[in-house]
Amino acid sequence: MNPASSSSLKNEARALKLGTLGNAIGAVSALVFYLRSGSDALLLDGLYTAVMAGAAVIAGQVSRAALQPRSRAYPFGASGQEPLYVLFRTLVLLGIIAFAMVSAAGKVISHLQNGAVPGVRLEGLGWYFSAMVLLNLWLWRVFAQSWNNSGRNSDMLRGMAISARFDALISAGTGIALLGSPLLLGTPLASLVPIADALLVLVLSVALLGEPIAILRDAVAEAAGSSRSIADETQNRCCLAIAPALKQNHCELLELAMIRLGRTFTAVAYVEPASAMTAEQVDGLRLAVEQELVRILKSTVLCEVIPTAVHPYAEAST
Repeated sequence: MNPASSSSLKNEARALKLGTLGNAIGAVSALVFYLRSGSDALLLDGLYTAVMAGAAVIAGQVSRAALQPRSRAYPFGASGQEPLYVLFRTLVLLGIIAFAMVSAAGKVISHLQNGAVPGVRLEGLGWYFSAMVLLNLWLWRVFAQSWNNSGRNSDMLRGMAISARFDALISAGTGIALLGSPLLLGTPLASLVPIADALLVLVLSVALLGEPIAILRDAVAEAAGSSRSIADETQNRCCLAIAPALKQNHCELLELAMIRLGRTFTAVAYVEPASAMTAEQVDGLRLAVEQELVRILKSTVLCEVIPTAVHPYAEAST
C-alpha cells in the first residue's frame, strides 16, 4: 500500500470512529428522551441514528478490506463489499422508515375513530433538538472533510456525510414542528394537536425516503455490473484522456467499457490498430491508458487493452 493510500485509510478510519461515537451518543440520547416524552418522532430519529452508528463500525471493516491488494481469494480486489454494505445499510433504513410510517398511520386512524392517543411531554426537548443539530452538523463536517481528503472516491464517507447533514435538518425541522404544535391550540387546526407527533413522523418518513432509494438504486447498479455506475460525463473525460496515448500508438478507440465497483474502476479499451502490434507494444499501451485513467479518476483502476477489428457490441446490435 502506497503512502497516499495509507494516509487516506487512516483519515477514513478516524472519521468512521468519530462517526460511531457521535451517532452512538445521538442514538442513546434520542431513545432516552423518547422514553421520557413518548414522541414517536424521537424514536424514529433514535433508530435512524443507531443504524448510522452501527453502519460506521461495519464501514470501517469494509474500508480496510476494500483497500487490500488483489489475491487468489479476490482476484479483482474486494471492492465489491462496498456496494453490498451500502445495500444492507439502505435496506435496514428503509425497514425502519416503513415501520415508523405504519405505526404513525395507526395512531392517526385511531384518532379519527375517536380513539385515545397518548400525549407527548415537551419539557426539555428544546435542549435535545439543539444538541442534536449541532452534533450532526459536526459529524457532517468530519465526514465531508475526510471524503474530500480521500479524493472523493469513498461512497461510504459520502453516504455518511449526506446522512449526517440530512439528520441535522430533520432534527431542526422536528424540533420546530413538535415544540410549535401547542401554538395550534385555539385555532381551526387545534384538532391536529393530539396527533401532531404522528403526522410529523409521516412527514419525516416521506422526507427520508428519497435518499435511501437513490442510494439503493446506485448500489444495485454497481453490484449488477451495470454501465450506469459510471456517469456519462466521467466516461467522456476518460475517452478524451486516453486519446493521445492511442493516437501515439496508431490505434482507433472502438469502445471504452467501464464499470465501477466500490472505489475500484474496471476499464477495457477495445482498439483497432492501424498495423500489427507486438505483445510488448500492447503492454506499453495498456500501461499508458491505465496511468491516464488513474490520473483522471484518482482511484484504483483495473485496465485492459484488447486489439480487435470488430466492435465488442457488434453481435448484440445485429
